[in-house]
Amino acid sequence: MLKAAERGEIFYVYDTHAGGGLTEVYDYRQHRELFASMVKRSRYFTVAAAKADERGETAGQVEIGHWYFEGIAAGAVMIGEAPDCDAYRELFGWPEAVIPIQPDGCDTTAVLQELGSSPERMAAISKRNTKEALLRHDWLHRWSEMFRIAGIEQSPRKAAREQRLKDLADLSTNRGSMAILAY
Repeated sequence: MLKAAERGEIFYVYDTHAGGGLTEVYDYRQHRELFASMVKRSRYFTVAAAKADERGETAGQVEIGHWYFEGIAAGAVMIGEAPDCDAYRELFGWPEAVIPIQPDGCDTTAVLQELGSSPERMAAISKRNTKEALLRHDWLHRWSEMFRIAGIEQSPRKAAREQRLKDLADLSTNRGSMAILAY
């Protein structure tokens, strides 16, 4: 993707600092706002399993990372690796949640060209990802499960929040853009 960006074929935003650990920012809220703003304006969002670059630390365990949640919430088309684990299948179990590319990236340009040639498919993926994020991944869903397990009755505000999320999911629209964001 760097070479395609150098040739002017794509606009590509990517990390320029060494990964791992925390990166210091001036203001975390501003950083989150900037990040969310970029992702929601991006057509594609690259993803890989947690610690994909540090396989020696995982002892073969494959897990999803937080970038999957970031990408779908923004309505971006995620390209990369769909982790082969139960958590991924449970949490992202809809068609084309992630469009696969080879781990070495050798087919990335071809995949992007194929996706870009089908605006209807891109719009459908974007809508589906946004809708699934609203219906599955709001904190309401995590709290509801904890309350259910603990046998705690949920408040009336929960029903209102659930309805609001359903309404937003129904209104989800295309969020096309001209950028690619990779993290």
